[in-house]
Amino acid sequence: MMTEREAYIEFLERCQLAFRPFAPIELPEFFKGRAERVELLVNELRTPGRQVAIYGERGVGKTSLALLAYFFARFSDEATHFVRCEQDSTYTTIFGQLLRKAGIEHLPNGLESETSRGGGLRAGPVSLSRGRTTRSRHRAIESARSVGPAMMLDVFKNRDGLLIIDEYDRVRDEPTHTKLAETLKHFSDGVSQTKIIIVGVADTLTELIGQHQSLTRCLAQIKLDRMQGNELAEIIETGEERTGAVFKDAIKRKIVGLSDGFPFYTHLVCKYCAEDAGRVLLRNPDTRVVVADTEYRKAVERAIETAEGTLREDYQAAVTTVKRKTDMYRHVLSAVAYSGSTGVQVQEIAQNVGLLTGIRAKKESLNNYLGPLTKPDKREILVRVRQGYYRFANPLMRAYVRLILERHNLIEEGGQMRFPWMRDV
Repeated sequence: MMTEREAYIEFLERCQLAFRPFAPIELPEFFKGRAERVELLVNELRTPGRQVAIYGERGVGKTSLALLAYFFARFSDEATHFVRCEQDSTYTTIFGQLLRKAGIEHLPNGLESETSRGGGLRAGPVSLSRGRTTRSRHRAIESARSVGPAMMLDVFKNRDGLLIIDEYDRVRDEPTHTKLAETLKHFSDGVSQTKIIIVGVADTLTELIGQHQSLTRCLAQIKLDRMQGNELAEIIETGEERTGAVFKDAIKRKIVGLSDGFPFYTHLVCKYCAEDAGRVLLRNPDTRVVVADTEYRKAVERAIETAEGTLREDYQAAVTTVKRKTDMYRHVLSAVAYSGSTGVQVQEIAQNVGLLTGIRAKKESLNNYLGPLTKPDKREILVRVRQGYYRFANPLMRAYVRLILERHNLIEEGGQMRFPWMRDV
C-alpha cells in the first residue's frame, strides 16, 4: 500500500505529463483540440512533393503539433529530427545539426560518416553505440561547405522521416532564407520521402520565410489560430482523466475564459490548481482530489509569478513610474485587456478605466499615457494599430493582464466582479 508521500509524488508525476505550460506536448494522448489542423497536416505530409510551414502567434501550440507530426502522419520516429533556431543561426548550422542528429558527420578528411542514431565512440570504420557495434558507411564529399540543397536531398531522399526546424522566425541571415527556399524546392521536386516542417511565430508565411513565389506550389501553409473554448476545455478534461483530479465546473469555465485562446495559460493555471489540490493526498492517499476556489485563487497568483519572464518584466517596466507616482499606466493596460477587441479604441479604453476604477478618464488625457506605452522606456508594450486604436505588442500580454485583474478581483473584491470574458461562468 502506498504511503501518503508516495501517493502525492505519483500524482505530481501525472500532473507533469498532463499539464505542460513550459514544454511542448510529447505524448499524443495529451494533445487535444486542433482536429482540423491535424487532419490538414497529415494530408499535406502524405502528399508527394509537399513540405509544410506551421505558423501563428506565440503560445498556440505550434511546436507541439510539429513534434507529434511523425505520429499523426505515421512517419518513422527514428528518422524524425528536430532543431531549434537562434538569432545567429545560418543554413550550415541548422542543417549541420540535422545531419548530426541523423548520424551523418563531416570528417576532416572529407569523408561522410553515417552511424547509428545517438552516436557513440568511433574507431576507424567501426562505431560503438549503446553497447552495440555497427559498421559505418563512408563516402567522399567536397567538404563541410558542401552542405546545401542537393546534398541534403541526396542524404534524406529515401528516408521516411521528418526534419523539423523550430523558431525559424528568429533567423536573421538573408542567405539562409534563400537557401532554405531552394532546399524546400529540391525536396519537393525530388519527391523526397523525408519531409521538412518549418515552424515559427508569424502572421503570414511571407513574414516567416520571406518572399519566394516559387514555394507556393510545394509549401503547405498551416496557420494555428487561438484555440476555441471547447478545445481548451478538452485539455482540462483530459488532465482530469489522466491525473484523477476533478475541477469544479465553474473553475473550468474561469480557466478557459482567462486563457484567451492560448493553451499555454490553460496548462499553466491547471498545473498549479492540480498540484495544490493534490496536497490532500499527504493526509489521506485514498481521498478524492478536487480543485475548488481556494486552489484556483492560489493558482492565479502563482501563474502571474511564473509566466514567461518577458511578460512579467515588460509589465513591470510599463507600470512603474519614478518621477511622478501614478497608477494610470496600470489602469490603462487593464482597460485594454478588459476589452474583447485586439485593437481597442481610445474611447473604449476611457470607458473601461471608468468601469474598473471609477475614475472618469478623458480621451485627451489618456494620450499622455498611451503614447509612452508605445515607446522603448515602457518596453513598447502597446502598439498603435491606426489613429486612435491600440493593442498589446505581445499577444500573450492580454491574458497576463487579465490574470492580474482576476487576482485583484479574488483578493480585493471577493470575486464579485464579472469580466466580459467570463460571461458564461
